[in-house]
Formats: sequence, C-alpha cells, structure tokens
Amino acid sequence: MKVPDDIRKDIPLTNEVIYFDNTATSLTPKPVIDAMDEYYLRYRANVHRGVHRLSQMATHKYEESRKVVADFINAKFEEIVFTKNTSESLNLVALGLEHLFKPGDKIVTTPYEHHSDLLPWQRLAQKKGLRLEFIEGDNEGNLDLSDAEKKIRGAKLVAVQHVSNALGVIHEVEELGKLAKEERAIFVVDAAQSAGHMEVDVKKLHADFLAFSGHKGPMGPTGIGVLYINEEFFDVFEPPLIGGGTIEDVDLDGYKLTEPPERFEAGTPNIGGAIGLAAGIKYIERIGIEKIERQERKLVKRTVEGLNELEIQWYGPRNLKKHAGVVSFNVPPLHPHDVAAILDENNIMVRSGHHCALPVMKKLGINGTVRASFHVYNSVEEVETFLGVLEDLTGGLKG
Repeated sequence: MKVPDDIRKDIPLTNEVIYFDNTATSLTPKPVIDAMDEYYLRYRANVHRGVHRLSQMATHKYEESRKVVADFINAKFEEIVFTKNTSESLNLVALGLEHLFKPGDKIVTTPYEHHSDLLPWQRLAQKKGLRLEFIEGDNEGNLDLSDAEKKIRGAKLVAVQHVSNALGVIHEVEELGKLAKEERAIFVVDAAQSAGHMEVDVKKLHADFLAFSGHKGPMGPTGIGVLYINEEFFDVFEPPLIGGGTIEDVDLDGYKLTEPPERFEAGTPNIGGAIGLAAGIKYIERIGIEKIERQERKLVKRTVEGLNELEIQWYGPRNLKKHAGVVSFNVPPLHPHDVAAILDENNIMVRSGHHCALPVMKKLGINGTVRASFHVYNSVEEVETFLGVLEDLTGGLKG
C-alpha cells in the first residue's frame, strides 16, 4: 500500500479538506464503514445467548473483533474488554481497584496527563485519603527519570500516558513500567495517542491495565474503546457495572459472575463499533505501523522546521525522536481559536484550546495552543500549504 496516496482514495474527505485534527479523532476509511454496514444490513442482532443464526453470526464477528484487538497489542483474548472510550476505560480502572486502597497509599502520575488520566486518580485520592504525587519534568514534556525512580518508590499505583496529546512527547513508558514492577505497583497506561500510530505491546510496556479509543489512531468509529486487563487482576478487579451478560447464576440471595471478559461488559455492547474497530486495526496493519510512524515523523520534522523558519513558537520535545505526530504552537497576539478559525477559512482543520490538559497549559503559562496532528494519510504537500497560510498570517501581523 502506497503512503499516503492509496489510503486517501479510501477516505473521500481528504480530497475536500486538509485534516490535521487526528489527535481528537481520525478520518474513517471505506473498509471500516463497509464492515459496519455489513453488520447493520446483513446480520443485525444482539450477541451471546441467541440461538438463531443472526445472533450466532453477530456473536462470532464480535468475538473475532476481540481477537483482532488482542493480537494488536499482544494480549490474550480474555484480557480485552470493550468500552466506550479511553475516558470510560480509565474510570473503570479507578473504580474497579478502589477497594485495594487504604488511607496513605500513594498514586504516582505526571503533570502532562490528559484529564482522563488525571481526574479519576484525583477523585480516588480524595475519596480514600491517598497521596497523589507527580513525576517532575520540563516545559518540553520530558520526564525526569531520576525523580520518577524516587516518586515510584513505595507507590501502590502508577498511571502514565504513552504520548501527550498536548505536547506530542513520547514518554519512556517501558522504563516507567519496569520501575513500577520493581515496586510491585499497579501500572496503568493511557495509550489513546499511541495505539495505531506506533507499536503498543502490553508485555513490553509492563502494563497491568491499558486503555485506548477506537476512533483515534486505529481509524475506527466513535463510541468504542478498549480496556486491557492483565489476567493476574481478574480476581481482584471488581466490575464497576454488573447486570445483563455479566453473570453465571443469580437467585434472590445473590449472584455469581461469569468468566472474563464477559463479566466486565454489562449490557448490550457496541457491536457495530467493535466490528468497525477491528476493521480499522486490520486496515492499519495492512499499511504497517512502521510506515505510519515513518510518515508522521516526516510530517513533524517538516512542520517544526517551517515553524522555526517563520519564528513561530512551538511546544514539545526538541528531540524529534521523542516527538509523536502532534505539534502545538501559538501565533501571538492572536488567540489560538482565532488562528484555528483562519486556518479553517483556508480549508485546514486543526484543534485549539487547552486540549483537556489544563495543568500543562498552566505549567507553560499560556491559555491554550493551536494543535496540528497527523495520521498516515496526511502529506508533506499539505504541510507546505499549512505553512504557507501561517506565513501569510505572520507576515500580515508584522506588516
């Protein structure tokens, strides 16, 4: 598959706009839509327990999708739980592990987290009287690994993002995972911005729990997410939601939960979403994760070179080996929303604001940024067009 030309043929919207808002959500290839259409038009039925052939077919496709996801992150079939998104997955982790904590226990995270990987731990700490500590880092988002070693010592749980959605920095998750394991701490990884853009291997990352959304890197639909639960936690992780589909037996005196993963998926799941997610994963696997990562690095390199040439301030690691396909910048004195609106007038879609990472903005002393984020279907030619608009904009401000 040729990058990105062949892929753009599968995504008609790429012929209409320059889409640089992939961190928020990616565009959807036709094969993903086709897979979901097939479910809704050919074998639309609920999964599990149904005897009729449509239910049997839907169940087969749904569980086949779970296997695709498991292989994608090097997990076991039963370790994959379907959720709505990364936010729900991480909240479920906090709720399902709450009973393990006692007052004074320590949770460690970073000041660069998306709110989805910060608020659940803040609430848990407040509720249970826990200590919440943050690994120190610089304004580029680089973590101080010596401080990480000190902070993780004695921790009960460590939660970190793989890639920052605000700064694009790739954190040393594998090293942090090793430190967590040495302390027998529970290790939670937010892979929302890495899954589908680079290799995500739960074994290499030493993850006990890992979360990502289907609609971002994997090019799947919205409303479907993944929670990986290491099988070692099956008996201690309490399902926050129970009811239909989660039980083996029930009487008026109590109930017995069924085996994982069904015990963690209460009610009717997003069947079409899971099938669409699997189709998205198959699609990017045909392209190759290495090709995706290589294309995004090329786009980041040209973007930051162009911003430097225009003397536009950008944020994130200067070491581009640690910089994923996310570039945040500002064009003073314009507000980030104003810059995004001007780019929109030129058919270029970017994100602006605090990106659900207010502590990062406060650390940098700014009220937000403009964020351009890439996927494999974006091209260097699009970056040049983007830089040309910014050149006209900065030229007008200087004039």
